[in-house]
Amino acid sequence: MPVKPILTVLLLLSAIAHASEPLRVLCFNLRYINKGDTGDRTWTARRDQAAEVILKDKPDLIGIQEGLRPMLDDIAERVPGYVEIGGGREDGLAKGEYTALLVRADRFTIQQSGTFWLSDTPEAIASTTWGNQVVRICTWAKLYDRTTKRAFHFFNTHLDHQTPLARQKGTELIVSRMAACGADGPFILTGDLNARPEDPLHGLLTTGPCGLVDVWAALHPGATPEESVTAHSFIGKPDGSRIDYIYASKAFTPVDSEVLRTNINGVYPSDHYPVRATLAFPTDQPVVAPAE
Repeated sequence: MPVKPILTVLLLLSAIAHASEPLRVLCFNLRYINKGDTGDRTWTARRDQAAEVILKDKPDLIGIQEGLRPMLDDIAERVPGYVEIGGGREDGLAKGEYTALLVRADRFTIQQSGTFWLSDTPEAIASTTWGNQVVRICTWAKLYDRTTKRAFHFFNTHLDHQTPLARQKGTELIVSRMAACGADGPFILTGDLNARPEDPLHGLLTTGPCGLVDVWAALHPGATPEESVTAHSFIGKPDGSRIDYIYASKAFTPVDSEVLRTNINGVYPSDHYPVRATLAFPTDQPVVAPAE
């Protein structure tokens, strides 16, 4: 075979291989800095271990909850190679908790991004209107994957822990924002939803216009509550709650999912287990050119 056709075949095979390279996604509630956490539960005692979870797992995308500015700086110092997206919920800049996105700098181009407040006035900084006392936000980005030549949307949130109406309305708002981006497009949602699997708000995600799939549940339909726990109170509590999720639209194929129970002699990097999912683009999904 002449050299030119051989090169063409090799390039085609390389493109096919890259087009099917999956995305590794991590949902990680870091546990905010507060005076009630002492000893090995303080952030300064946990930050190296939290960073090591990321370094070992090597995710492409990370959805962070309860990240304060000093905590995100500590992670950035220990885990190079990621671009941070998002702002603090109290001022849209650096004050208060973030629902930050961390994305691999060597793989993704950020085409669009933003943060909106979970309220009736989502563009109003620090707004709350549904009875919640704590300000809640969602951070999102449209990313172009330079490896697979595909674009997708990545959303990350932390829903209210006290008010069911705020969780419901916040979920409805997130779904509406996704749908406005194009309901049939590829979407990933990570978050501490503060809602057990039986909570009706999950139906808003799975039966809504974007038709999201709970990746862990889809891949582990027979998992026991103990196997599915994510909030464990720093003690590996087996009867804790499953409240941390990775959802994906049906434009993705779930490959695997795991609750990461990493600890060192019973000392945990957070009071939540990180959750990981691996997602693949279907091979018949067309590639797209990057936006100018």
